[in-house]
Amino acid sequence: MRAIRLFVSVGAVFCFAAACGRRPDFKPVANVKQIMVATIGPSAEVVFDSVGTIVSTSGVQEIAPKNDEEWATVRNSALTLAESGNLLMIGDRAKDKGEWIKLSRALADAGMAAFKAAEAKNPAALLEAGGLVTAVCDNCHTLYRPEERPRA
Repeated sequence: MRAIRLFVSVGAVFCFAAACGRRPDFKPVANVKQIMVATIGPSAEVVFDSVGTIVSTSGVQEIAPKNDEEWATVRNSALTLAESGNLLMIGDRAKDKGEWIKLSRALADAGMAAFKAAEAKNPAALLEAGGLVTAVCDNCHTLYRPEERPRA
């Protein structure tokens, strides 16, 4: 009886270890440029455009989401930005194991900062998070964006 319990316990541990050790095979569909155009760019624009200041002849106007629906739109876009950092590290999308990974993680962190600011409905924190997103994007584009060809 004791041997059976030991056998079952050891078998359960091996099965658990085998199940935990496997990672799903990801099948990337989009390339980096497609992710930038379809996901990262539009999501970043929502975050950038959600807060700010407009100065006109009629005075200074602060811009921020006005209701729960607008905050939810910003929150969802920020979350999409955060997950996009992970997408950039999957498969052959990672250009290298150094700076690319570091900047992809930084995008995820900046997206999460924007997400938390939107969850808290904090325009100042959202503006700061937007600055983080801008810095990460600028740093990545400086290193990895191909030179734009002059138009004829």
